Amino acid sequence: MLKEQQTLLRLPRPLTSAGDLVTALADCTGDSRQMVLSRLVDEIRCSGINVRREAEDFKLEPYVWSDRLLEFYRDSTAFAYETVVWNRSRLKQSIRQWMGDFLRRSLAPGSRVLVYGDGLGFDSAGLAAMGLSVTSLEPSDRGRRFAAGVFRQNGVTVRQASGDGDLPVDPFDAIVCLDVLEHVPSPPDMLSEFHRRLRPDGVLIVSAPFFCTEPFRPTHLAANRRYSGDLGLYRRAGFSPLGGDYFWEPIAFRKGRAGSLLETGLLRLGQPLLMTGRWLWPVHSQVARWMLRSDRVWLREITEFQRLESSDNGISGGACRSESDSRPA
Repeated sequence: MLKEQQTLLRLPRPLTSAGDLVTALADCTGDSRQMVLSRLVDEIRCSGINVRREAEDFKLEPYVWSDRLLEFYRDSTAFAYETVVWNRSRLKQSIRQWMGDFLRRSLAPGSRVLVYGDGLGFDSAGLAAMGLSVTSLEPSDRGRRFAAGVFRQNGVTVRQASGDGDLPVDPFDAIVCLDVLEHVPSPPDMLSEFHRRLRPDGVLIVSAPFFCTEPFRPTHLAANRRYSGDLGLYRRAGFSPLGGDYFWEPIAFRKGRAGSLLETGLLRLGQPLLMTGRWLWPVHSQVARWMLRSDRVWLREITEFQRLESSDNGISGGACRSESDSRPA
């Protein structure tokens, strides 16, 4: 049996320590500790604010795939703040817990899992702590460096890859792809590649808020809204639904046969609602923002740490500027 569920419930380091987190973000982004704290507080208060600000400064055309978008992915430091705060949120922790419980029932110890688009490595660290053999694919140099520190701090071994060419030939038992498909120009092509890389009866776990194209998510592609609530997207790639929650956060598929009606009941109930996200995406996006409302306890912890750091550096509380104040006019 895989290790028990409390392993996955525990937040991975450095999310549990303000000091360690600030150090990791400063190393990752090149920002000063005071700037890290300012941007982190802004992100906790308003999810996506750092990406929105940098995208506007970068003159990025939102919701459209372009060479400029690829440059933004390469150069932006805002995603580090967005990803850290997202991984502290109650919603993301519930997704991670559901995923861990599902894989614990479905896989044997040592099973090979690919986490595709792993970001800062928190999901891979949690799965590796369960006793799975994990490969983390993340194209961002910053993301891989941060993730390597996450793996060290949590005492887990995870293989890292920067692209598909770095992946082993042998098929995986499971692939995890969270919050990636809404960003890519062709979700069907990516799903076909996942199908090719999975063993027969292999498992795919996905979370993809295709409807969420709003000013704080400028890198989500409007062309992908048509896939909101579309089980056919996955069926056409050779996947059958196994289970999931009402809002498909996340949803599990098998390469091959489908799960029972009992197992797939919740996701089928939620399908008509998610399909309306193709047209009512502003409403769905606002609901998603409400679900990501700030963690007040953590916000108090970080602002108190910010105050103490400012005092230690001889900076008065009123002198701490937000990132918006520090940008050139």
